[in-house]
Amino acid sequence: MEYNNQVSEIKDRLDIVQVIGRYVQLKQTGKNFSGLCPFHKEKTPSFMVSPDLQRYKCFGCGESGDIFNFIQKIENLDFPETLEKLAKEAGVELKKFETNPKYKVLEEINYTATKYYYRQLALSKEASRYLQERGLTKESIKNFGIGFAPRYPHLLQELNSRKKYTKEQLLQSGLFTEKNGIIKEKFYNRIMFPIRSKRGDVIAFTARIMPGDDKGPKYMNTPETPIFHKKDNLFGQYESKQEIRKLDSAIVCEGSMDVISSHQHGFKNVVAPLGTSLTIEQLKLLSTLTKNIIFFFDNDNAGKMALIRAFKLASEIGINPYAATSDPYKDIDEMLQKDPKQMENALSNKQEAFSEILQNVIEGKNLNKLEDINKIRAVMEPLIEQVKDISTRSIYIPKYTRITKIQYGKSQGYTPARETDYYKVITKSLQTKRNITPEFLYLQMLLFYDDNIPKEFLIDPVFLKDTGYEEIYSCFLAQISNFNREKFFKQFDNDERLHTLVENLIFQAREIPDTQEELNLQLGNLIKRIKIKYYTDLQKNISSQIAMSEEIGDTNKQAELLKQLENITKIINSLKNDQ
Repeated sequence: MEYNNQVSEIKDRLDIVQVIGRYVQLKQTGKNFSGLCPFHKEKTPSFMVSPDLQRYKCFGCGESGDIFNFIQKIENLDFPETLEKLAKEAGVELKKFETNPKYKVLEEINYTATKYYYRQLALSKEASRYLQERGLTKESIKNFGIGFAPRYPHLLQELNSRKKYTKEQLLQSGLFTEKNGIIKEKFYNRIMFPIRSKRGDVIAFTARIMPGDDKGPKYMNTPETPIFHKKDNLFGQYESKQEIRKLDSAIVCEGSMDVISSHQHGFKNVVAPLGTSLTIEQLKLLSTLTKNIIFFFDNDNAGKMALIRAFKLASEIGINPYAATSDPYKDIDEMLQKDPKQMENALSNKQEAFSEILQNVIEGKNLNKLEDINKIRAVMEPLIEQVKDISTRSIYIPKYTRITKIQYGKSQGYTPARETDYYKVITKSLQTKRNITPEFLYLQMLLFYDDNIPKEFLIDPVFLKDTGYEEIYSCFLAQISNFNREKFFKQFDNDERLHTLVENLIFQAREIPDTQEELNLQLGNLIKRIKIKYYTDLQKNISSQIAMSEEIGDTNKQAELLKQLENITKIINSLKNDQ
């Protein structure tokens, strides 16, 4: 009851119009006051404040509440912090609320440990030199409270010199282990990065092993404790919260060093998961500060997979996912050390996460090949389904179709073809004349060419790529100077796939021309058809890349691709016009 009385007393002493007026420019409209909502972007005022009710409401985004709700949201404070702030402003003396005694003890242990590790860092030349080599300044070390657990730590003695803690309390802190009844420090010979709660209390540590030490994992976190749950917290959440609110965006990277390096270079809205995959709880935590999240993961396959997972989670809770890349560098930390200006460029060139994922997925794929089309489908279409917001999904679907030329939702029964299945498809197609391909006929005629084959009839193996015949053709070229049909056929006895194809080539030779002149004429026509098909497929792939480069705003790449497309179009026209 005393708590409620203090809240009421604060409300009686403060006027909601005056308090909100320090954050929002208000204009009186009748008995109420109006202004632009601070919680969403708008051009026409829909944010109303009622002095009679001492409440506010936005008719644009739906936010409403009293003076406490407003300060909590605008300042990103929890209720006790808000109460303390407004009480000071109102001149109300607060009665201190006792936290859970167990939590208080664990916070004390972590606080003492932070100071101990910080002092030990200053005493270790090796650890200090390592951080200096990693580019960390003294200011960054101080701001993040970075410390060092020596090879032979004395944290237990440090704690016992201040207060007698029970064995249970020490083990619950996550900083100690028990072996044969003896309590020992968990961390040694490691750089210690304190993990702070939203309020700034140290609740855990991330420990990085020293270079040259191969005992244990590279990074190790404090285990789960009553005050620390990894899935609910982010490294840098306290240090970054004001800047995230100010910029209305948060950057999520992979590691603690990325966060610290970013802050050191002036990018202070950066956080990172704690050594594991990003969780929905962590994104929900960020969504109280901003709806705009830039995922800036490592430039490797694991980073690309992490982006896909992050996109799914972001779509589930309705935040706006973007993506940036450190390419050509491994991660943010390396990029900032080698080329600090690149960070600003990377953020300026951020893409919608959907576009970045699509670019990664289609890279190196042949959009004329069923297997590759199915691989693209298998990744992208479930992602689109994950998007809950219908209007957002309606933007993604046309973009997906325009770039890949794949109709969304069509041919849903397909599954990626296995290599053995591909050869079965080819074999089956040979049963009817109309399905026999130019590549099949071309290779068949070469196998039955009795004289020395003129060089103009031997094309580059690249033109047979992805047709199923490239390997057979390459073997043929290797033996052409001393070709023996029986010997050539026999070499594929131990390879069922190739054996079947070669068998078909030889035993279905029903339409080999009788005269050399006719044979040469047909070979010339087949080569033209094969090349036109190859360049037309290439033309389609490049058109897709152009659409992708246009989507991500890469004008240099777009110009380069347009030039390639122009050259390929000329080649196709030349082949078609060559009589």
